[in-house]
Amino acid sequence: SRARVSDPAKYLHGIGIAKMSIPDTYQDSSVLAANAIFELIERNNLSPANIARIDIATETGVDESKPVAAYVHGMLEQKYGKGALKKTSGVEYKFACVSTADALESSLDWAWAGRANGRSSIVCSTDIAKYPLNTPGESTQGAGAVALLVREEPRLLSFDNVIGTYMEDEDDFWRPLFSTTAVVHGKHSEKCYLKAMEGAVDDWAEQAEAAKLIKAGPGESLVDHVGPMSFHVPYPKMAEKGFAYLLRHFWRGLLRWTEVTQKIGPEPKATSFRKREDFEKAESDYMRHFMETPQFQKEYLDKVADGLIHAKES
Repeated sequence: SRARVSDPAKYLHGIGIAKMSIPDTYQDSSVLAANAIFELIERNNLSPANIARIDIATETGVDESKPVAAYVHGMLEQKYGKGALKKTSGVEYKFACVSTADALESSLDWAWAGRANGRSSIVCSTDIAKYPLNTPGESTQGAGAVALLVREEPRLLSFDNVIGTYMEDEDDFWRPLFSTTAVVHGKHSEKCYLKAMEGAVDDWAEQAEAAKLIKAGPGESLVDHVGPMSFHVPYPKMAEKGFAYLLRHFWRGLLRWTEVTQKIGPEPKATSFRKREDFEKAESDYMRHFMETPQFQKEYLDKVADGLIHAKES
């Protein structure tokens, strides 16, 4: 904030961050990934011979042909010996912020298909996100990697075979091949985030109800049957907005939403405004008012807040 001569509250409260991670001069996305995976292997006392896959998800590739997974493979064999991972496959996934979910889904399909045979899979998300200096996106950049261990008999978290999907070609965010920094249309990107999230959750809810995993009773929302929720976090405040948008979507028509609107008024409608920017301002104000209500705060603290603690300082 001092370097940009701006109020610290813009970062602490406006977008929800307190710290930013940056890579050292010798670190690229493959080094970050290798360190995360090495720590995972050591903590879980894994034998390299029992690792069937090491898949990497990133927006920051280091080669147009050779995947980050291959570089990671080589670095790990420097620790465990040449040939230690010769029976371990690995590919690189790229699709902006969703590639880790795609890589995880692939490992789940592999395990569900009965191909694990006692072996494990590792999915690693690694990235170095950079924006041009003195741009709105600069404060949301960062660097890091996280490695996930996938087993047939998980210790922490299991998945049902129900995955919601939403896909659309958009121009809200991209990084040209010749550039080390991303191009982002901030406001449009937020709309794309909310639209895709709603579409994916609706697809998941339809499948979950059909599979009888969840059934909302009278006066209930599907969200009532969901525990802690994990969101994509371009910056922490976006996840909070996303959760608010989701609650509005599922609460409409319920008594609790009537109680909310009695306090903060009805939702703004685009048809009531002559200018698009006036509607967007009213929608933003309405979202803020909803996020201040006790109804939202209770759900947020129960289901989302704990998952954003690390994101605020990374």
